[in-house]
Amino acid sequence: MVDHLSSAQWEMLVPLLSVQVEYAAGDVISHRGDLLDHSLLLLDGLVARSVPHGRGMRSTVVALQFPGEFVDLHAFPLKQLDHDVVSLTATRVAKICHNALQDLLNGNVELARKLWLMTLVDASIHRHWVMRNSAMRALARVANFFCEYDARMTAAFAAERDILPFTLKQADIADATGLTSVHVSRTLRDLREHGCCTVAGGKLTIHDRKGLFKIGNFDAAYLYMPDTAR
Repeated sequence: MVDHLSSAQWEMLVPLLSVQVEYAAGDVISHRGDLLDHSLLLLDGLVARSVPHGRGMRSTVVALQFPGEFVDLHAFPLKQLDHDVVSLTATRVAKICHNALQDLLNGNVELARKLWLMTLVDASIHRHWVMRNSAMRALARVANFFCEYDARMTAAFAAERDILPFTLKQADIADATGLTSVHVSRTLRDLREHGCCTVAGGKLTIHDRKGLFKIGNFDAAYLYMPDTAR
């Protein structure tokens, strides 16, 4: 997502991102309702935004963030989030202080517009997740989820690859697609038998990208990929 920024805009942000923090898989980076004075840029790993249901109940994953994306830029105006931010893998993030960011944006309308654009893309992806998890059948849901994962990892690595790191568990996929783990297990088997993809050994191997896109009825327009990613 930072590819939406020009080189000059990126150079203005870099000095504000000097503090880096590492998290282990399963760490809660921020809790719902925490007062936040900074936002995070994901450098490595995978982060989920999830809504907790209550004590002893599983949370619902409502968004994933990939390397090169701001995890919680909307915390800049909101100061509090209505969801938890959780590290799904070993992750590394860079912090940007809201006060320093505000000082920078006060004198740069175009940079402010670009950062606003990134939060609008987040909203577009969220709308797609709502549509996918309410209107698609299970096989198409999981296929569509893998298609998005492929597209966003391709942007993060700046290259299309047929074997992608994939440390998500079936429960994570279930949370992200509104299915049960048992249902996800069946769809993974079906996608494997269709010759589309295989999930094993911490990797997502795509055997037939066109076939996967067809089953998932995938159109990447909602991701608003920057020209460099395309």
